[in-house]
Amino acid sequence: MPQRFKQYFRCFPVAMMQGRDRDELNYGGKIVMPPSALNKLTMLHITYPMLFQLTAEENQTQTFAGVLEFIAEEGRVYLPQWMMESLQVSPGSLIEIESVDLPSGDFVKIEPQSTDFLDISDPKAVLENALRNFSTLTVGDIFQINYNNKVYSIKVLEAKPESDKQSICVVETDLEVDFAPPVGYVDPSPVSSSVPSRATATPLGTMANTIGYEQLAKQKTQEANRKANPFSGGGQKLSGISVYNEDLTAEDSSNKAMTELPPIDAPPLNLPFGQLFFGFPIVPLKHSDEEKAREHQENTSESIHFKGQGQSLRQSRKRKGQSSSRAPSGSGSRPRTASNSPEVIEID
Repeated sequence: MPQRFKQYFRCFPVAMMQGRDRDELNYGGKIVMPPSALNKLTMLHITYPMLFQLTAEENQTQTFAGVLEFIAEEGRVYLPQWMMESLQVSPGSLIEIESVDLPSGDFVKIEPQSTDFLDISDPKAVLENALRNFSTLTVGDIFQINYNNKVYSIKVLEAKPESDKQSICVVETDLEVDFAPPVGYVDPSPVSSSVPSRATATPLGTMANTIGYEQLAKQKTQEANRKANPFSGGGQKLSGISVYNEDLTAEDSSNKAMTELPPIDAPPLNLPFGQLFFGFPIVPLKHSDEEKAREHQENTSESIHFKGQGQSLRQSRKRKGQSSSRAPSGSGSRPRTASNSPEVIEID
């Protein structure tokens, strides 16, 4: 018949182990025990996997763990740092280690202790790989895993099947994992109802109403009226009767509901990053007088492509005393025309 293993040890963090640094032991749920513990466990015929209940003598806090190696000094046991914090013990404290049997787990609910856990692209695969270094999961424990050189703390909220020890075995079992929202996570707030919906039809459009363009334009118009008439306002007579300027047409017009955007002097808009406003009117550029004259000349010019004068390569020669239209009598020469063609003379 299997017997119980029960013995007292001085606990120390794995960072105080002799030899090379083994920081990876901090990101698991297994402890390092002395060789004498292995000999005793062998004689007691302890069932596998070897699971132990750790109880601190100072405050009677408990947790559960598996065993990784039997290379510690006699009388000592080395624990991961997160397990030291769960037991609320300091290096050299006395703890009781007792062998136990735990049911194979089929469900666990965990809670990341930081919103940085949401940055992991595939948390299921990361957690599956990290749980290979664990033998047990205990409700209330906050264990640590290492991924991409960053440490994540995770708290166990629920474990099934339920038992009086509130712990399960995660060795060679199909475990279903449920994630609770990380600590500090806030759900995105819904869109405020004060912002008009897209279906709302307004004279200035939904974008103008969203940024409050009507109020901005009203302030800009009042500033322009104040600059144009710096002596507007009211006064008070010696009798105590207040007198106001009756020329309030500009102010009254600015207080009316706007149905279109002002053509000029639009106020500057301080919009948030990524938001655009397309409400300003399109005013075409005015052409100068020279451009207008050029356009008028192009529109009224005649479309004559072969207009102008030409010259011959050889100019015509005339005889002295002859007319340009007819030769003298008796010469027998034919009259020649005043053209640019070469001169031809016939002799009888």
